[in-house]
Amino acid sequence: MLKRIVEKMYAVLGAIAGFLFLSLFALNIVRIALRYFAGISWIWLPDFSRLLFIWLVFIGASILVGQHEHLIMDFLVSKMKPAPRRILNLFIQFCQIAFFVVMIVGGIPVTKVRMRVPFDTWDFPTGWAYLAVPVCAVIMIIFSLHSIQQLLSKKGDAQ
Repeated sequence: MLKRIVEKMYAVLGAIAGFLFLSLFALNIVRIALRYFAGISWIWLPDFSRLLFIWLVFIGASILVGQHEHLIMDFLVSKMKPAPRRILNLFIQFCQIAFFVVMIVGGIPVTKVRMRVPFDTWDFPTGWAYLAVPVCAVIMIIFSLHSIQQLLSKKGDAQ
């Protein structure tokens, strides 16, 4: 069951990341064109681009964590035999979950505070950007739990 949920999450998150990337790209092309050709500058656009970029980065990081494509140093792990490798990978997954819990516990209060602080040039709370941290940490926990499930079912030897 968790496998189906995770697969759906990959699809949805991939679509969201693609949409955010294309939106960010298009908005910046429009921004450059308006400034260069028409001498018009939308003052709110840099802040909106920053908001999109932050969400894009955290959603992308979530996908990478789930697919084990994030930055890892596996020089020693790759030289281990399967049984110790599985134990070490389980330990790493639990450490990741602990870090993601810290992201949630630390991110929620910061998000609440930042909901009262607007962007510099746009009357919109910066808390919506900070919300990416706890939301994506929850997603990463789900992906880590799926990885743990795979490791415990002996399908995760190659991780």
